[in-house]
Amino acid sequence: MLDPDNSAHARQSLYQRLGGYDALAAFVSELMPRLRHDAKIGVYWKGKSLDGQRREDKLLVDFLGSAFGGPVFYPGRDMKTSHEGLAITEEEWDITLAHIAATLDALGVAQPEKADFLEAAMSLKWDVVGPSRRAAAD
Repeated sequence: MLDPDNSAHARQSLYQRLGGYDALAAFVSELMPRLRHDAKIGVYWKGKSLDGQRREDKLLVDFLGSAFGGPVFYPGRDMKTSHEGLAITEEEWDITLAHIAATLDALGVAQPEKADFLEAAMSLKWDVVGPSRRAAAD
């Protein structure tokens, strides 16, 4: 009997299982407008030029490609440095995760890959979520 956890597909990197660079680019193209237009978290992109947004999108694709085991070089900063001082709240984190999950669903990503993607995202939570705005103001 075949062991599904030892199949060729299961042994592939998440980058490969998601469909490679083009699939990650499609994910980012679908996700970022959701985030930028969200009433609660869109403020983080207010005042960013279209060129700046495109650069950030490209960096996100490269980050995901590198983090998920692809042959991609990520030239950006680590997540803690990138989000330091933004005082992103747990509520905003949860909103972002909901958008990520909805985007994965909209793109038809299979449940095992979706779960692995969300698990990877969760591993970054405390590099992204910062002190509350109230605590930062005190």
